Amino acid sequence: MPDFGEMIRSSVAASRSTVILSAVSAALLLVVVLLPDLAKPVSGTPVMTAVHGRITARLDPHRPDPTGQGGGFLPDARVLLLEGPQSGQEVEAYLEGPGGQQNSDTYRVGEEVVVTFTATTQGSELATVSDRWRLPQLAWLGLLFVVAVVLVGGWRGARALLALALTIAIILRILIPLLVDGVPPIPVAIVLATAITILAIALTEGFTEASVAAILGTAGALALTALLAAIVTGVAGFTNTLGSDLVFLQLPDGAGLDLRGLLLAAFMIGAIGVLDDVTVTQAAAVEQLSRHAGLTGRRLYASAFAVGRSHIAATVNTLFLAYAGASLPLLVLFAVGGQPTALVLNGEAVSIEIVRTLVGSLGIVAAVPLTTVIAVWMTSSAVDTP
Repeated sequence: MPDFGEMIRSSVAASRSTVILSAVSAALLLVVVLLPDLAKPVSGTPVMTAVHGRITARLDPHRPDPTGQGGGFLPDARVLLLEGPQSGQEVEAYLEGPGGQQNSDTYRVGEEVVVTFTATTQGSELATVSDRWRLPQLAWLGLLFVVAVVLVGGWRGARALLALALTIAIILRILIPLLVDGVPPIPVAIVLATAITILAIALTEGFTEASVAAILGTAGALALTALLAAIVTGVAGFTNTLGSDLVFLQLPDGAGLDLRGLLLAAFMIGAIGVLDDVTVTQAAAVEQLSRHAGLTGRRLYASAFAVGRSHIAATVNTLFLAYAGASLPLLVLFAVGGQPTALVLNGEAVSIEIVRTLVGSLGIVAAVPLTTVIAVWMTSSAVDTP
């Protein structure tokens, strides 16, 4: 007969620990958000100033400009600035699109836009409408996402959102400023990736045997992923400078960014999410098979590993599609250029995405047996303990 009293006490203890962990995570999120800027000022190409504005009038785009700026014509729009030191003032600006392409016909009077001010060689500022203001739409989409996660996931969904917010805060407020400050990317990525793994899994799953097994499995697979990425990056001679403006950035000490180290850090950060998914699922499978099927030892490992094999196939394909989707515009550009397939695959931009996919997939393949072994061992140890 099951001990219902023990089950109730265990459930209450788990709920209490989850509430405490959620409160600690929320406090940690607040601390990270309120951290002072960790990065020192950088030198290099002057940073453009961008502010929120609204188009109030369209002007004749063919008015000649005696100064020769803007392609020889005067600005073709008047914009009301909605923020910044010139808030409330109207300025004349050139209508452009993202990346500087001419896209003036799509802008409407009354539309909210991004106004960019760039210093000219004559000492003045050139104002351009560089993009649309999309934050309201993004906010509504984000709200829909939060509501959907909470409605479907309940309390666990809310904890997952807290873990997501903490992850974003750590990346934006700690990882990126430290990289800009010249701290070696690989050690920073290892430490923060491990911290994110522990926080995310513990917050969503609680501190259980399964979650500890998932954390250890993720850490081991992540270490293997970093090692493989470092070896392949060195052998392949990746520089990570293709089309990157970061090559011109100077750090406070006058040196440039470690672009190769930054690439390796990106590999590790990108691998965490998929590895977390695989290891948590695998540890949960071991726990459920042990609890409800009574399996132990080799039988438990074999059954859980069979589940993991199916997960490997699905996740590897998911990983490839994610990277292929992100690189699709680049692949289309190469296809239009008519380059031979071998040269397209050999190019650094495409090769990096191939390495991401293959190294990440190898990490997933390693995570399944590693996590299964750890979870089975922990389950057996718990059973053997009087």
